[in-house]
Amino acid sequence: MPLNSRARAAGAALLATAVALPPAPAAANATVELRSSGGYQSVPLASDVTEVELAEQTQGACRFNRTWGYDLTNRELWVNGGCGGRFKLVKAEAEDSRNSNAAAAAVAVAAIAGIAILAHKSNRDRPDNSGPPDPPPAYGQPIRSQRGMCLDVADGRLRPGAVVQLYTCHGRENQRFSWGRSGEIVTANQLCLDIQNANTNDGARLIVWNCSGARNQRWHARGGTIVSHLNGKCMDVSEGQFRNGQPVVAWSCNGGPNQRWWW
Repeated sequence: MPLNSRARAAGAALLATAVALPPAPAAANATVELRSSGGYQSVPLASDVTEVELAEQTQGACRFNRTWGYDLTNRELWVNGGCGGRFKLVKAEAEDSRNSNAAAAAVAVAAIAGIAILAHKSNRDRPDNSGPPDPPPAYGQPIRSQRGMCLDVADGRLRPGAVVQLYTCHGRENQRFSWGRSGEIVTANQLCLDIQNANTNDGARLIVWNCSGARNQRWHARGGTIVSHLNGKCMDVSEGQFRNGQPVVAWSCNGGPNQRWWW
């Protein structure tokens, strides 16, 4: 058989194998309905749940990390402010099955085309939330503390490594943030709020840094607090001092007024 014919036959065989792969079992993902009557409501998440998606909004205004969200550290799904919906619980085995089938199909297509795909494999297999978030809405909005104070990038310097502090609210660019789809808190020029050096100790400083999708750049809102995916600690005004230039740090959650935020 000529070389080209053999290559086409091999590609066709790989494609047939890929097409024959079964989809991820429907039972791998479950759904749960949760509604808020105006206050905070939550349900526990199983240990194998890796992500939650809003499948259908049934009441109120459901906005991620504002009136609904999930916490993989404390294993809970929550709603607030009248939000109600049907939520899909994505489990680890479902993600693994989708990734395996997608990889097999990509190999088959590459064989037919006669191109090398190994150089691109790492990008193709990268989890959806491992890269920078989608570009946020222009300008974002302030994240407010008490006594007219806001989360602020020091000296207005929106550059990697700039420290985050508390400062009198003025609404300029260095006080405006947006939530990314995976829990990033993003500045107007698309830097991410970051626990410096992924430090897990109480008092770790917050800075802004190039978005990477790492856990020390991912946050979720819970009952008026902003909680790190890295270690379950809360965004905290250091020493509870509401004054210009006061550092903002990560600290064990305690429900104090210096850990409460509005946006």
